[in-house]
Amino acid sequence: MEIKQEIRGYVAGNFLPAGQHDTLEDNTPLISSGLIDSIGMIGLIAFIEGRFGIEFHAREVETDKLDTLTRIEALIQSKLKASVATTRG
Repeated sequence: MEIKQEIRGYVAGNFLPAGQHDTLEDNTPLISSGLIDSIGMIGLIAFIEGRFGIEFHAREVETDKLDTLTRIEALIQSKLKASVATTRG
C-alpha cells in the first residue's frame, strides 16, 4: 500500500465521521482546517513513526509539514531516504 493511502486510511478512520471518507482529498487541509487538533496531531505522528519506522524530532513537527496528505507523504519519503543514506553511510 502506498504511503498516502495509509495516511488517508488513518485520518479517515480517526477524524472523519462515518460516510465522509470520500471527502478526504490529497490537498485537504487537515490541521489548518481544524479537522486534526494538537492532540490528534500527536496520534498522527505516533502512527507514522510506528508504521514507517521513522522518528520525528521536536523541531520537525510543524503544522505546515503535516497539513495535507501530500505534504505528509513528502515528509515521510524524505525521512525514509535520509534513514537509508545514514544506514549506508
